[in-house]
Amino acid sequence: MKRILALLLAVLPCPALLAADGRAAEGPRIRVAIARNSPSIKLKTSAKIFVTEGASGKKFLLLENAAYDIKPSAGGIAVAGQQLASPIKLSPPDGEERIRLGGKLYKGDILIHTVAGDRLDIIEHLSIEDYLYGVLPVEMSPDWPLEALKAQAVASRTYAMKYINTSRDYDVTDGVEKQVYTGAGRANGRIMEAVNSTRGEVLKYKGKLLTAFFHACCGGHTASAKSAWGEDVLKPLYGVQDPFCAPSRHSRWKFYVPTQDLLKFIQTRGSTALKIKGVRVYKKDRSGRAVSLRFTTDRGARDVSVNEFRKHIGNSEFRSSLVTRVVPVKGGYEFAGRGWGHGVGMCQEGAKYMALKGRPYKKILRHYYPGVTITDYE
Repeated sequence: MKRILALLLAVLPCPALLAADGRAAEGPRIRVAIARNSPSIKLKTSAKIFVTEGASGKKFLLLENAAYDIKPSAGGIAVAGQQLASPIKLSPPDGEERIRLGGKLYKGDILIHTVAGDRLDIIEHLSIEDYLYGVLPVEMSPDWPLEALKAQAVASRTYAMKYINTSRDYDVTDGVEKQVYTGAGRANGRIMEAVNSTRGEVLKYKGKLLTAFFHACCGGHTASAKSAWGEDVLKPLYGVQDPFCAPSRHSRWKFYVPTQDLLKFIQTRGSTALKIKGVRVYKKDRSGRAVSLRFTTDRGARDVSVNEFRKHIGNSEFRSSLVTRVVPVKGGYEFAGRGWGHGVGMCQEGAKYMALKGRPYKKILRHYYPGVTITDYE
């Protein structure tokens, strides 16, 4: 077992663990939950790493080129056999070094604390700009036109900053429920240029940050936030026509569902039907997206939410609610549609083709979020 070496035992005030460590010049900082309710985490060091105990402010040094298991223990956190009080912070002595946790590289400071007694929450604290280096290469291909990447940088920065809230333990997660983030390991020169050249720029509507939703492909018309989730809709999220994503391979899709699967679905929703006689789109919103489906059965009609149906079938297969056709085929029904994703906000495929046509990123953003102001976050 690796030994943990006591390097500095001076007591530091607890807020030093939670503050921005004097780096306010980097702009706003964000806290990203990179693991929640984890039984343990593996740390591999390529350089020396400080461990700071939050309660006492004591600092310890982990050796370089070593592997450590970090796990809950007796109400605290065990690191290399040393029992520390929760929370603890991992930080490199040199700001250019990075921390490798669970096979991923992270540039910020890592805060680890116990939850429910025997689990760990792991939160990265970093600047919003460093955070974007880990978002962009996952949310949009680094090979896409630079103006599209810039548009994504502004949208992602705005979306993330909307969720910064110091009353919570963290601001965003690293998964699809917010926007995907994979640490510092995948950023390249194009990603860094897109982030740096738009540094600090956000989207505001009537002086407030917009929840700048985005999605893979709208299929010809973006959706309103109201039709997607029932939320009150602002002008920038009302939905716009979009001819630009038509060349995308994601602009059209087909998916086959066996009749028995459809029957099981409506039975789990309370239907006593034993036979399905037909399926059709029952209601649509102004963008042409299906709001509900009607199943005709031997026990009458049953209407279901398309969003509920997609969630049941699988959003990666039943790619959008922009359903254009439902036809009976042998043993089931074929659903056809356009686009991929919820359809609200910026269409990433559309942004790509707009950029290929020479449109600058601000024009792309104003198309998908009409009425916004592109301004500095301050």
